[in-house]
Amino acid sequence: MAADQKVRLVNRAWPGRWMFQRQDDQGRQVYTDKSSEAILFTPEMAVHLRDKLRALGNNVFVEDPEGNTLFERESSPPTGPDNRQPQYVTFTNGKVLLVTPAIRPKGQCWAIRAVDIPAFRENGKHTAIESVFGSSPEEAAQKAVDIHGQQILFADPNAAARAEQERQQAEKQKNRPPVNLRPGDRR
Repeated sequence: MAADQKVRLVNRAWPGRWMFQRQDDQGRQVYTDKSSEAILFTPEMAVHLRDKLRALGNNVFVEDPEGNTLFERESSPPTGPDNRQPQYVTFTNGKVLLVTPAIRPKGQCWAIRAVDIPAFRENGKHTAIESVFGSSPEEAAQKAVDIHGQQILFADPNAAARAEQERQQAEKQKNRPPVNLRPGDRR
């Protein structure tokens, strides 16, 4: 687009081609179906005004004199609230993974977060591992197994519990006062 080319704001809320003409004395937008009466804007000003009018609830677009829509941002269609619930996916060996609903730029998906895998919670390993995403709970679980299979499917199920118990015991030892202290030794 040439720098000196002018564009119009078009409201598509009504049938026909209604172009921005002016604001009236109450601050309302006035549109016209006659292109000769419509205001021409620089592209920068048109985009700025389009964003302001959309924030007020208007369905306006920037068009060139030939009627081509310009400067539209790519966006995914708005979706309603995500009512999906976390699910468990069970494998043939009895192991279970928690699959959580997620939303990514491409839309809704399912995720297995590294923090939800017991084998990775041990020693904070989950902080260095990416979550795994899929379009269905089963696909996300399969991807997680494909990537981290040995650690997920064959991990000792009681390892996390043992590690937590050891941590608690070490904490108790740390808090226990030493034996054979004399009254003046404590600080």
